[in-house]
Amino acid sequence: METKSRYEVIAELEERKRDLIMDRDSLDRKLKQQERQLVILKRDVEDKEADINEFKESMEQQKNTIDELIKSTDETLQKFMQINRK
Repeated sequence: METKSRYEVIAELEERKRDLIMDRDSLDRKLKQQERQLVILKRDVEDKEADINEFKESMEQQKNTIDELIKSTDETLQKFMQINRK
């Protein structure tokens, strides 16, 4: 078994203390980083909600347009069927 000198023990304890101090001091920075991420996520949610509202507002017009296209396609099909009958 290795026996450590008093100086080695003190050096290890001082290094451990430095590491602990660095960990403690980094906690504030980590909190700020998480808060920033939350702000970004909230903005993303707000943007998505706005996109959904815009889509809802335009949905009726899109449905009407698609209905008109379906109607036009049906009319064209009817004409072709009449031509084929003749």
